[in-house]
Amino acid sequence: MGLKTLTAEQKLALTKLRESLGGISEEKRQAQKHLLTARKGILKLLESQPATVPQIAVALQMPADEALWHVTGMRKYGKLIEAGEDGDYLLYALAPKEEKADSAH
Repeated sequence: MGLKTLTAEQKLALTKLRESLGGISEEKRQAQKHLLTARKGILKLLESQPATVPQIAVALQMPADEALWHVTGMRKYGKLIEAGEDGDYLLYALAPKEEKADSAH
């Protein structure tokens, strides 16, 4: 189940709505940028081998609770899978990519 792509008309309507509400604050832009940067870093790290939350936190120089928050979300939405254990910690790895079915029905 994927997200539907917005039409040009819907995108324009959203843009007008955002502008009428004052736009997106710089704080929200920075938060979104941080989120995307952290998740890209986790995905890049896990390309080579599975890792635990503490290993991810150390490698990406982020607090362990933040690493856990990202990993939990990425697992929930199918980006990561559990790949065994390392001591008391679960190992996380990239989820296998799904083959996209032919969209012509």
